[in-house]
Amino acid sequence: MKNDLDSLQERGLNERDLDAYRTTILNGFPFMMLHGNAEPGSGIKLLSQKEKDKFRLIYQDRKGIVVVKFVPASGAASRMFKELYAYTESGKISDNVANFLTELTDYPFYEQLLAEADMTEEDLNTEEGKRKAVDFLLSEEGMNYGNYPKGMIKFHKYDDGHKRTAFEEHFHEGALYAQKDGKVRIHFTIPEETAEDVKEHLRSLQGCMGTMHNVEYLIDTSVQKPSTDTPAVFADDQARVRLEDGSLLFRPAGHGALLENLNDLDGDLVFVKNIDNVVPDRLKNITVENKELLAGVLLEVQDKLFQFCGDYENGQFSRENVLSLMNHWFVGDFESQSDEQLYTLLNRPLRVCGMVKNEGEPGGGPFLVEEKGNLPSLQIVESAQIDPENEAQQAILLQASHFNPVDLVISLKNHKGEHFDLKNYRNNNTGMVVDKTFLGRDIKALELPGLWNGAMHDWNSIFVEVPIETFNPVKTVFDLRRPNHC
Repeated sequence: MKNDLDSLQERGLNERDLDAYRTTILNGFPFMMLHGNAEPGSGIKLLSQKEKDKFRLIYQDRKGIVVVKFVPASGAASRMFKELYAYTESGKISDNVANFLTELTDYPFYEQLLAEADMTEEDLNTEEGKRKAVDFLLSEEGMNYGNYPKGMIKFHKYDDGHKRTAFEEHFHEGALYAQKDGKVRIHFTIPEETAEDVKEHLRSLQGCMGTMHNVEYLIDTSVQKPSTDTPAVFADDQARVRLEDGSLLFRPAGHGALLENLNDLDGDLVFVKNIDNVVPDRLKNITVENKELLAGVLLEVQDKLFQFCGDYENGQFSRENVLSLMNHWFVGDFESQSDEQLYTLLNRPLRVCGMVKNEGEPGGGPFLVEEKGNLPSLQIVESAQIDPENEAQQAILLQASHFNPVDLVISLKNHKGEHFDLKNYRNNNTGMVVDKTFLGRDIKALELPGLWNGAMHDWNSIFVEVPIETFNPVKTVFDLRRPNHC
């Protein structure tokens, strides 16, 4: 039986870390204090067509930079199939499941399902056949879609009969806007449990995609580091949760744990986009245009930030020029800052985030957040971080005009080409305590500050409005029948 020390050492932790995690879980995190919504004219930039064209050209014309496309793809696709699992277990057919069974022939994985399950279309006319098909789709003995990551799921089918996985769509998309000097660098974070299957799939794409787009794909992967896993406690007696062998239960700490993976990247400019937000070729143009736009904004502002940092170090600091830049692009109390404080603000990681108009989709929202008596800062905040009992705070939340579709372009290096240690710019008070179950008992677990939320709290942030058409998530398998996916 493993003792606690062994479990901790495997993750690079010690007993004090364990105690600190337990204390945090029991005490929780403070709620964020919203000052107001970030909206056009107050935190969100609206760009004219002339400005958009200008920024796209800045990115397109920039040579000699290393561009990386960073795609979080660690989560299993099991939540995509929640209602289908309920159907296989109980036989109860919801409206979504009924539509799925009726439209199964239109899904991109249909032919593979029939062939590998040794079934015919006629088999799907019986209740037994339908249950067999769904079970085969999800089970490990079948296509294993319930255990594979989303990237391995076939999302789209094309007129030539080819069906593309989400991973494959990111290859195509990357060639359209992340190519520099004939190279396309893509980094996928993947689940350790299916890592070999994923790597084999990526290798199968690398050569043929390179020939198709006349580029060299440099594909890299990483798994969530065990050192970022967090222990859990039972909700009733606050005891640490243990497995059958007596060892401590550690759980993945949410997408905030991927800050470690991002911190290991070597790139000058990084595009961040979720694995499930991809569209067929016919709709990719608008995505490409807006990715290039955001990248151009970042390069334009970053050039100035680098210049001003160098000027400060050389004794040529122009306070007037610095304030002009900061007041145009950022939110904060800059006039009251000393030159040294301004330099510290300039010399931070930079992110440019696309924001789409709020049409009821889930996602973190852009808000102005109170910051220790200073003017508020721009932050992406999840609804779970807002006090549900505070009516004034909930009113601000409900009035949000935009949300963040995980559409970011970021810079990881300073003006000297040195890599920032991103952990130094995380707000550790912005994690979340989540309620889960283990062996039928309620437990509480800890999630680290979200990757594009508290993990980037102390970055220089620019929010730019982008079209809703750039946001096309696949949260459930039924989303694949939306017009922008079929």
